Amino acid sequence: MKRDLLVIIGPTASGKTALAEQVHQQRPSALISVDSQLVYREMDIGTAKPPKPGREAWSMVDLVDPGQSFSAGEFCRRSVPLIESAWARDLLPILVGGTGLYLKALLDGLAEIPPIPADMRARMEAELQEAGLAPLLARLDAADPEAASSLDRKNPRRVLRALEVYEATGQPLSEWQKRTKPSLVPERSVWLGLDPGREALEERILARVDACLTAGWLQETLELKEKWGSEAVGKSAAIGYPELLAHLDGEMDLDQARTAIVVQTRQYARRQRTWFRAQNDIHWHADAATALADLSTNHFLS
Repeated sequence: MKRDLLVIIGPTASGKTALAEQVHQQRPSALISVDSQLVYREMDIGTAKPPKPGREAWSMVDLVDPGQSFSAGEFCRRSVPLIESAWARDLLPILVGGTGLYLKALLDGLAEIPPIPADMRARMEAELQEAGLAPLLARLDAADPEAASSLDRKNPRRVLRALEVYEATGQPLSEWQKRTKPSLVPERSVWLGLDPGREALEERILARVDACLTAGWLQETLELKEKWGSEAVGKSAAIGYPELLAHLDGEMDLDQARTAIVVQTRQYARRQRTWFRAQNDIHWHADAATALADLSTNHFLS
């Protein structure tokens, strides 16, 4: 039994899913999604899930209903047994996705932080709604400058999490993270990064948004709204649905929603590229052909 691990990463719309399925056809393997948007059931078109039929080959997809929370810790708890099972069956686990926090939690470790009191979390949420993100960022800069400099400062969930850990435990999140152990320890791993370049990626994003709209994304959003409610759909970590909900509510026309989705997706892709480019030992490729050739060199296809 080999404890090999293949990780395919890159910004959204870079072609990770197609590459992973090509590898899956050439070597007995297990496809495991590392994408915070694909965990939501019924949010299929806008998240560009692997199509049916064929989705049954993927794990860590369609796990929770819209509006439910899903954390990096939950990702680790569910994915580690899948990977161990793949190794036991002499399959190559292939981790595929662009959610860097999930990968970091899985392979670098997840801090065992005590539960945050519900009243503290509610108070900080209220502060965010009343005063905005800037005052909370200022407090975090003072309390935990290391965490404040490394997280996405535009993401209120990340800022609130770091700040509530400090205020609840008296210790910075960065210190908790230093005491973590990996959830998973492979014997050998190869990290493949797909990135066609900024201009090509922006064209792909535009094409994907248009393809999703043509495929019925707006109707999907309407059905989700009617079944789960706007708050649940908008709360899910999936780009584009809040903009389409705003269109359905008469707050913007469809062209404005489309433009906003493209902008949000490009910004997300830039953040992904920045995060992944800061990691070491990633074999970067512009297309699937060169990536497959790299895998052959590393004997991952034999």
